[in-house]
Amino acid sequence: VGPGHGIQLDSGRLVVPAYTYYVHGRLCGVVPLPCSTRQHSLVFYSDDAGRSWHKGALVVGGEQTGECQVAEIPGSDAHQPLLYCNARAPRGCRAVAFSTDRGSRFQRSTRCRALGEPPRGCQGSVVSFTAPTGTGESPTWLLYSHPTNRHRRSDLGVYLNPSPLDQAGWQHPWVLHPGPAAYSDLAVCPGGVFGCLFECGTTSPCEEIAFCLFTLDTSKHGEKNLKVS
Repeated sequence: VGPGHGIQLDSGRLVVPAYTYYVHGRLCGVVPLPCSTRQHSLVFYSDDAGRSWHKGALVVGGEQTGECQVAEIPGSDAHQPLLYCNARAPRGCRAVAFSTDRGSRFQRSTRCRALGEPPRGCQGSVVSFTAPTGTGESPTWLLYSHPTNRHRRSDLGVYLNPSPLDQAGWQHPWVLHPGPAAYSDLAVCPGGVFGCLFECGTTSPCEEIAFCLFTLDTSKHGEKNLKVS
């Protein structure tokens, strides 16, 4: 499971993202051997406060999916929220998938060209949060952290999407850490504050683990700015 955090849905369901290697083909013989494996994202979920757990179906589709995180967002039907899955993928950009049944099954994954990946990909983090008052957009926004450099694990950034159903809605990222950086995990804190735990360094992205707090400022004529502390 992981890396990263699990979430609790409005329904009370606990959801933990994970990924697995699934054997799609075997060599026949005295002892069958796996000859074709592929990564797939999935979630584990519990409806009884963690006393028992169930495995959701594998995320399938045109894109291979690996390390992932999930967030709950409103759907086109206000009475049916969606579970949004953002997954590591190998072909230069992230893969995303949506679930209408709280993670039991996901729709086919698709490429999100607005969110790039370095070669071989990298883990990223996503959270949903209540939109600031007076913005006039979706009641829930998405925040995503990941290296912004498409050629190497470097320049960890934070991306905002005020229209979570629109894959082209991701805005230009703010860079939290210029230089080598890799895995990260976001958290929504009280008072409009966000936290980010991440790997970084000066010559390698795995030299240390850092933490920073930041806020999203929308007070200036609707512009969205990041304040890091």
